[in-house]
Amino acid sequence: MRTLTLASLSLCAVLTANCKSETTRLPEPQVVQGPGSDSCAVYVQRVASGVRCQEVDAAHCSCELIAGEAVGAPPPTSDAPLLTDNGGSTGTGGGSVTPPQPAPAASNATLVFAPGPANTIVICRSGPCPVATAELISAPYPPVPATPSGTAIQLEFHAAGHKPFTGNYTLYPGTNQIAFTLETSKVSMPDSATVTFQGAPAGTTVQCVSGPCPDTKAHAIDSFPAIPLKADDQTLLLRFNAPGYRTGMSSFQVSRGANVIPVLMEKGTNGR
Repeated sequence: MRTLTLASLSLCAVLTANCKSETTRLPEPQVVQGPGSDSCAVYVQRVASGVRCQEVDAAHCSCELIAGEAVGAPPPTSDAPLLTDNGGSTGTGGGSVTPPQPAPAASNATLVFAPGPANTIVICRSGPCPVATAELISAPYPPVPATPSGTAIQLEFHAAGHKPFTGNYTLYPGTNQIAFTLETSKVSMPDSATVTFQGAPAGTTVQCVSGPCPDTKAHAIDSFPAIPLKADDQTLLLRFNAPGYRTGMSSFQVSRGANVIPVLMEKGTNGR
């Protein structure tokens, strides 16, 4: 609230009332009474809205503006503070304006992985994944956005010679210990050998003569049965026949799994 001298009120000058307030900085005001029988204080308050005066005497007054009631200013409708909603619209009321509050800074979770096999990698499959690539668990993993109430995330772990592991975790802001276990994968070798013949003439048949033969029948070159094996590098003796070619016999070493066997046959004399 600030005190105004009556000389600062242009209204007095316009009405030539020459009515002045009493201050220590101004000379003694002239004794001039307002229109009619009103004192200076009554006259100023009557003609100047938003001004409150104290009468010194009939010709002297000390006046001040009343906060929120200046000339031309709308009166306050409430003492409640002015609020702003999320959309930016402003409510009515007196008091200071409360600016929109910024959203709290996002919190991050730091992941610390349990020890695993050499070169174990982790892939984020769902949740607020910071990266979509495979990352070594031995390297720092990028921070993951997390809320105080917990954030769900799914991680998948891989390592050579081990079965993959997928785990679901709830992360919180700060350091999170990530436990996982990778089981060793047992690679079972097949107990039989399959063979593919290359270079054989059309119509060639093959027959197992000795060794761990599946049977002793003649089979088309593309339908020879699997050969049961108890160990690798076992020897087979095979007989090949094809129209217009001499019968051929060859021995081969086969191992469990897939084998490729070349076939070389000579044409017979007189087409036999």
